[in-house]
Amino acid sequence: EDATRRSRIHNRMNRERELLTTTSRSKGRRRRRRQNIFGIVLSAASVFLGGGLLPNLDLPNTHHHTSVPKTPAAAAAAAVVVNRTSTTATIDMPMYPCQGSFCVEYQLEGGSFRGVLDTGSPFLIVDGTACSDRWGCYGGQGKLSQLEATYERYASQEGEVEWRRGKIEFGRRSLGEVIFGVFQQVEGTGGDGAALVGLVKEARRGIRPTLLQQTNVKAMRFDFPNNKFSMSNSPMVPRKEDAIKVYDARRIGSPVKHYITRVENLVINGEKIRSDLPIYAMVDTGTTGLYISDEFFYNILRRSKGFRNCRVDVKTERHNLQSLSASRPNPHFLVFPVKFPWLDESKAHLIVLGLAFLENGEITFDVDDGRISFHGDYPNPPKDDKF
Repeated sequence: EDATRRSRIHNRMNRERELLTTTSRSKGRRRRRRQNIFGIVLSAASVFLGGGLLPNLDLPNTHHHTSVPKTPAAAAAAAVVVNRTSTTATIDMPMYPCQGSFCVEYQLEGGSFRGVLDTGSPFLIVDGTACSDRWGCYGGQGKLSQLEATYERYASQEGEVEWRRGKIEFGRRSLGEVIFGVFQQVEGTGGDGAALVGLVKEARRGIRPTLLQQTNVKAMRFDFPNNKFSMSNSPMVPRKEDAIKVYDARRIGSPVKHYITRVENLVINGEKIRSDLPIYAMVDTGTTGLYISDEFFYNILRRSKGFRNCRVDVKTERHNLQSLSASRPNPHFLVFPVKFPWLDESKAHLIVLGLAFLENGEITFDVDDGRISFHGDYPNPPKDDKF
């Protein structure tokens, strides 16, 4: 019975995808809306699910290197600013909407590439399967890292990754030589992107080196209203600020330290969701809508009969509440189940908050200190939900 119910739900979501893309086929403004929704659906989540080891494989590379065509964001490269003091350096660079996420341009061994700015995954990954205007053309840049290839899984794609080493630059600032991944083969599971700038720093022993582990980046900021992304080698959240403390996701089985925190209140369609198990929320800039761990998703759906709106309250360091919300009028607010292979749902539930919850303000991550701050047009929790 449960299998039949899940099949009906998946079929309904597939019909919703078709409806979103087929009801907007006229020209002009409606056509642009179709393109936006199409991108949102196809790049809904790049949250990292894990990877396993594969034997070393000698795969030929047939691509040739060309530069990425200039975009408005790339043309604004002159706007990239490196702010320095005697001990602090901050890189400010333009980011721009792409495939339902936000992307940034960077240089790898002299070649220009683009990738999704993703706080839900740990690695720098380039697309080695095709040459595209969207992500760039990988032509064998870098050198072999002597690490075996792995099979990497994300919520919207999975595939075989070869690990190489090369020099990387963001803006005019070199971050030195890093180990990066090259997708040799990609299987889409609802997404349309294979190029990621993973921004999760800490990982379990045995996991391939994360991008930020190989740099001195200690903090980062997403300024969504101004389409600006910043990285710094010093904390960016003032010590006196009442920030949100990051919970170490490795305690609930994750291979990496995702940016998650404990949920105090989860409200769906105006109804508070009760759970005997702890609920954690992941802040993921590489996701557009809302992902809910598989069993919890279907439990909520049976009670709520759909997802019209959602509010998530999390506790700050001083025991206040910070609210994040999204609703159906926002085309980014699409809700799907996801199965985390490392999560034991008899002990905890996990939800993933994407751009629908995040894009109205400025979010700062103090990576090393494990603190997150929100500024801007984020809702205040109702007074009766205070501690």
